[in-house]
Order: sequence, then structure tokens, then C-alpha cells
Amino acid sequence: MRAVVDKVLRWADTDAPVLILGEHGTGRELVARVLHQSGPRRDARFIAVRPSFESAEMASKDDADDHDDRARRALRAAAGGTLLVKDVCDVPAPSQRTLRKAIRARPVRKPDKSDKFERVEPREARDKSDSSGEVFDVRVVGTADLDLESAVAAKILSRDLYEQLAEHRIEVPPLRDRVEDLPTLADRWVQHYGKEVGRGKVAISARAHARLAAYPWPGNVAELKSMARRLVIRVPGAKIEAGDVDEVLPVVAERVPLDDMAFEDLVKAKLAGFLKRMDGYPVHDLYDKVLARVERPLFDLVLEHTGGNQLKAAEILGVNRNTLRKKLEVLGVSKKRKRPGREDEALDGD
Repeated sequence: MRAVVDKVLRWADTDAPVLILGEHGTGRELVARVLHQSGPRRDARFIAVRPSFESAEMASKDDADDHDDRARRALRAAAGGTLLVKDVCDVPAPSQRTLRKAIRARPVRKPDKSDKFERVEPREARDKSDSSGEVFDVRVVGTADLDLESAVAAKILSRDLYEQLAEHRIEVPPLRDRVEDLPTLADRWVQHYGKEVGRGKVAISARAHARLAAYPWPGNVAELKSMARRLVIRVPGAKIEAGDVDEVLPVVAERVPLDDMAFEDLVKAKLAGFLKRMDGYPVHDLYDKVLARVERPLFDLVLEHTGGNQLKAAEILGVNRNTLRKKLEVLGVSKKRKRPGREDEALDGD
């Protein structure tokens, strides 16, 4: 997030288009508003529109069915200020063309001594194909997810518009990648909603914070805000405990690192998947197949450890040398194995 703040401060005083990338719920619109408020356009309007160019901040008379007209109306509404276009990948092609022309033909503006923009003549690079001759004095900011290059390759997003916006990119990280921010954010939103409902100070216990940190937050900060509000409403006391968090957080499967799992648990997990995949198919000799899959890697590793010396390998394994030799022949260790059948593939699958 420090990198996000640095870029906002660096580009706030420029008039260049900006592309804010990140997952939904990470606060992309908030970053755009801070960018607007930090620059010389702060006293003008900030208009946020959906890909259809509808917005609660614009006049309700929406009689423009044409995508080009909708885009022009949004650009006019944000005159002198900033137009935020959410999810630019979903903007219809006619509106994308209008945005490209507006960005290319926008007036060059520079701060004067009063820290406000001074208007100068339109750029010479103005798009001559725009028969209306209309020039929009607007800073355009777009939001999108991180897979924008794929949208360009699929011709969903115009390459020209992408290149105009992507010259100045701000990538907002998901909440799961900045877990150290969780305590500060959670405390802030709990206090905010506590004041909103007329409660006194509401605290979050250390164990409750640990529960929040273990959750992957697919909805990012937006989901955290919603969760904080639910906790404030549900918990009557002055402290939110781990049990309170457990009651409101969705149940998700916890991924345990393989190194932290007991060997027996690994075997059980593998066999559970095998039996599920083989449901409806005949299963034969499961005992022998499981033993073979345990013995084969065991013998392989021990022989590798002893440099192929079967006598030393037999000593480590605690078996007779002749028994080891017979086992190696049966298991086909160090020899080409036959093509696996359905049961073998199911045992080897994830």
C-alpha cells in the first residue's frame, strides 16, 4: 500500500489518465478519489460511472440510448474534474472510441501560481475523425482487474485505450497479501460502526484478530467492512471475541502445508480421494496396491541414499538382503513400469 500511496502522490499533480488495477473490493474507487482530492482538480466534480456510463452522481434524465451519447454526457458532467470509469473491460466498443478521442484531444493543462489548472490550447494531436469537434476538459481514470492483457488480446478492450490508460498504472494489492494491515483496518471499521449505532468503544480481542487473519478475504476490504458492521450489530458487549468472529465468517476449507500433516493423515487424504474417484468402478487388490506405493518410493530413496548398495539398504530397512532383492524385482524398482490401469491412475491422481 505504500507503493500505491507513492504513485498517487507522484501523479496527483499531472493531468494524465490513470489505470487502477486490483480485485473487486480492494478500494480502487477510494484510490481514484484520493488521486482527485490530492490534485489541482480537487474543487471540480468527481464523477464515477459504471461501464454503461450510468451514475447516481449524474442527472437522472437518461434518454441517451446510444453508447457514444452516454459517454459524452458523462464527460460533460465531469468537466474540469475527474471521470472514473469502473471496469473498463466491460465498456461497449462505441464508448471506448469516445474515451480514446476524449483522452487524445483533451486540453493541455498546467498548474498556475495559485495551484489551480490554467487552460491552454487543445493539443495538435487532436483526433480529426471526431466530427463534433468537442473537446473534454476531463481527467479520465479507469479501474480493471489484473488480467487486462488477456482482454486486449481477445479484442474486448481496445489496445489504443489500454495503452493510453496503462502508461500510469496503480496496482492495489488484495487484502490477503497485506494481512499485517488487518488489525488496523478491522479496529477502524468496528469503531466507525460502533459510533454509527450509538455504542461506546468496541474492542477486538487478540484471538479474534487471529481468526480474522486466518480468513482469505475473497471480498477484500469491502468484505471486511461488511463483517465489521455485522459484528458490531450482533455483539452486545464491549469486546468482540474469537467465537463471535467464528459465527459470522464463512466456513472455508483450511489448506494445511504438507510438511505439517502427519504421515497417516496424508495416506488417509489420498485414499479418500481414491475411493471417491473409483465410486461405481470395481476395485481389486487395494491392500497390495497401497503397500506397493509406499514401498516403491521407500526403496528408491534408500537405494539412492546408499549409492545402490543393496546390503547397506537392507540393513537400513531391517530386512534380509534376499527379501529386498525379491521386493525390488516384484515392484520393478529402477525398471520401466507397465502402463497404469484405472485404479493406478486414481491412486496417483490428486
